[in-house]
Amino acid sequence: MQQKCDIAVYGLGVMGASLAKNMLNHGYRVVVYSISEQERARFKDDIKNQDTYVIAESEEELLQSLASPRKIFIMIMAGKPVDMVLDSLIPCLNKNDVVMDGGNSYYEESVRRYYKCQEAGIQFLGVGVSGGEKGALTGPSMMVGGSRRGWESSRRILQTIAAKYEGNPCCVYLGNEGAGHYVKMVHNGIEYGILQLLSETYHYLKDGIHAPHEKITELFRSWKESELSSYLIDISIQVLEKRDVDGKFLLDKIRDKADQKGTGLWTLKEALKAGIYVPTIYEAVQARSFSGRDKVRNSGRKILAKGQSTALFIELDESICHMFKEALYWGMISCYSQGLELIQYASKKYDWQIPILEVVQVWREGCIIRSALLSEIQNALIGKPEALILSQYWTDREEKVESVRYITANALLAGYPCAAYESVLNYYSYFETETMPVCFLQGLRDCFGAHTYERKDGNGRFHTEWTE
Repeated sequence: MQQKCDIAVYGLGVMGASLAKNMLNHGYRVVVYSISEQERARFKDDIKNQDTYVIAESEEELLQSLASPRKIFIMIMAGKPVDMVLDSLIPCLNKNDVVMDGGNSYYEESVRRYYKCQEAGIQFLGVGVSGGEKGALTGPSMMVGGSRRGWESSRRILQTIAAKYEGNPCCVYLGNEGAGHYVKMVHNGIEYGILQLLSETYHYLKDGIHAPHEKITELFRSWKESELSSYLIDISIQVLEKRDVDGKFLLDKIRDKADQKGTGLWTLKEALKAGIYVPTIYEAVQARSFSGRDKVRNSGRKILAKGQSTALFIELDESICHMFKEALYWGMISCYSQGLELIQYASKKYDWQIPILEVVQVWREGCIIRSALLSEIQNALIGKPEALILSQYWTDREEKVESVRYITANALLAGYPCAAYESVLNYYSYFETETMPVCFLQGLRDCFGAHTYERKDGNGRFHTEWTE
């Protein structure tokens, strides 16, 4: 009788095939399946030792090949395809079988699927997977939510294949329902913000200061050896160093037009619903959106002739390089702060009880936003600040913010957009200021719409007849 498999991977696209290979590399017996005959054939060609896995020709064969309780990791396109697979599998599953969705699913869909599976006695896990193709193969970061029982049944496999940081797996259970995919959504929002800060840094260095390409590359390389060391700095250096077939830098030939897959918008939607201020993530999403408006941008270039710069002349000396580093440092901290505040809000609202320090641990290795800064962030969170940037950990906070002010002011005076850096200042200023520009707003709202207002010298709501 053929030995039963430990786990199934449903879907053999780039990510699914890489995860299956990862499991095989760790000694697990895996059954794989895809509705695509071509994907099944490609996997068979890639893995020659067929004694360690089974390629199922049908869902029925996939289910028959699994040991009980059966564990199925679905890695297909998010949305309706996942529901179609669940509708097909659930009637054939037994109580306490585990179904995991590792796709880029919206957390509300994971909540719905969690309860749908629960009604059938099936354990559902929504698994946010970060790290791309390489991470899936060598060790991804995995943010797990859903059934606690399903987690206990599957954790050994998931934590074995996950990335490790100082021996600890970057894969933990973060809460029930859609907690895992919620944290992954916010991870992507933070990623948007940091990418925009890096892009604005490069743009102003190149077009504003006119720093030579080699000097910019040298500056980014120096950050790799500092507290800014991170995956995104690593790949920034790769992008800066890459040359085209003609020997010229490839970056100079790439159009300034960005795409987005929607996860940044999801984060903004949730932040607006929650009333959580995430300005850097917002500006990052908007920058991508505006970059794609070719017609209006072409018109703008013709009509709005660039005026003479009133910026201070900046020479890229050691002190200015230090300012860029400090500004980027505080910008990255602000992105993490905005995202973590949103996660903490959701944890409380949905009673997920997300362990915020473990969220940071999950991000230490294997994911796109992994960074040396996360070690400092873990220390800063120990005091449980209401927002990360308010932690007493940063004794030199004002110095870093002044660097943001200097770089941002000069970029704006020179006419170079730096909305992400501006948003970092606004994020800080809204926390810092004693009074926000809202009392006048409330007076206006009450004047035209009788919306009422609160008073400093009394309780309750008040309305005034503003016209005599």
